[in-house]
Amino acid sequence: RRAMAPCAASLASMLLRPCALVVVLGVSVSLVAAATAPSSEQCFAILQGGAGPFGCKVAKVAHGGEPTTDRDQDVCFLACALCLSVPLRFGVSSSFGKQHCGAGGGGGGNLEPSALYTELTSAVLNVTAMHGQFFMGGPDEPEENATLSMTHLLSHMPRRDLLLLVKDTLSFAEFLFEHVRYALFTRAWSASLGVTLADFLNHVVPYSALDEKRDLQWRWRPRFFQLFWPVIQAAKPQTMTDAMHALVTAIPAAQTQGVLAMASQGETVLVPGTPITWQSETSPGFLSPQQVAQHGGSCTGTAIVLVAAARSVGIPTRLAGCSESVVKGDDHHWVEFWDNSTVGPFGDNWHTKEGVSAGNAGGPWDSPSGPMLGCLAGVTPGSSLSTIWATSWDGPSHIPALWADSMWAQAWARVPGSNRCGVYCTAWGCGKNHTQHWSQTQCGPKTAQ
Repeated sequence: RRAMAPCAASLASMLLRPCALVVVLGVSVSLVAAATAPSSEQCFAILQGGAGPFGCKVAKVAHGGEPTTDRDQDVCFLACALCLSVPLRFGVSSSFGKQHCGAGGGGGGNLEPSALYTELTSAVLNVTAMHGQFFMGGPDEPEENATLSMTHLLSHMPRRDLLLLVKDTLSFAEFLFEHVRYALFTRAWSASLGVTLADFLNHVVPYSALDEKRDLQWRWRPRFFQLFWPVIQAAKPQTMTDAMHALVTAIPAAQTQGVLAMASQGETVLVPGTPITWQSETSPGFLSPQQVAQHGGSCTGTAIVLVAAARSVGIPTRLAGCSESVVKGDDHHWVEFWDNSTVGPFGDNWHTKEGVSAGNAGGPWDSPSGPMLGCLAGVTPGSSLSTIWATSWDGPSHIPALWADSMWAQAWARVPGSNRCGVYCTAWGCGKNHTQHWSQTQCGPKTAQ
């Protein structure tokens, strides 16, 4: 405490140039001078085309050690934010602090991405443990799976969420912990149906499906787990498709907003919330599970709810669709879910289903609905909007949206995924009359997004 006093002349000075008392649990405590620690201006300079004053270099031979892509710059920005954040700076190791944050370091030396992600995870766990938040997995769940899940989330987190982590470390870390814990509650069941660890990390653990609001207070994961896990257990599904059928039947009847109560003539009257309802033309205003539960949603919003509900019970799911269909200015999204017990329409183990709501059962299973056919008809080779995408937490490309088709969105609100036009066109046909069975090479975007 006494060592920190000279550095804490004012709150503002601490926020701009944090004095880091580096705490490594069970190891040692050392003071890292912060005279040359990066400022917020230097962190943003990283994103202005190169390494910036921080001097960050990414350890990638193919790029000559310089950050030349958005993902490379993500690594540099993450390192800078890790040094800049007062709470996280307390959790970094002495070696990292000296080399990349403190005097004489100034960001010197190459940054190995995997080592940086491990450092970030350790810093988060160290800081939260100091405040009584101890990270544990579910019952009988190996601790390494919990830490691995946390590292995977942090490794591919878009910058918009990194800002939340830096701004309110304890609250956002608790949000992440909750998603990991509840996902791990379902891990034994999903593993029994053949879900690999990679699919679990990419398509069960993640807390988002697109660029929707994060619902930090509404807490959809425990809410949906409480609602739908008993449904899955009662159904005793033999396959993931069986589980999805049980879930799709349950969602329209679910009171996702909860139930209130009031006294009336000496009795307690329960007042249930409204179910998930369909409201057209609501994207991007109502996309998150909370927004859709409260206001209704269209194809994208109800699909995101289905993704969230499925993930809450351990079913690997991802959002798929087109950012612009054959009707200009219109998009459409649906859900792909994983089931290795049977081959899907694309020759792999991914299957399709549209979102559902009260009075709307969605389109057919593993077949294109009318709006899906509109997406296929609108596929334009080389386009990044008029094509078919599917999200994936560690996906190699950015998925643009009608409302977020800019370099700024790509850098700050990145939605990772993969282009899927080839398998969709091969299976169901693309173009005006659905007669074009293009391969991925023929129909894919010209450049990686």
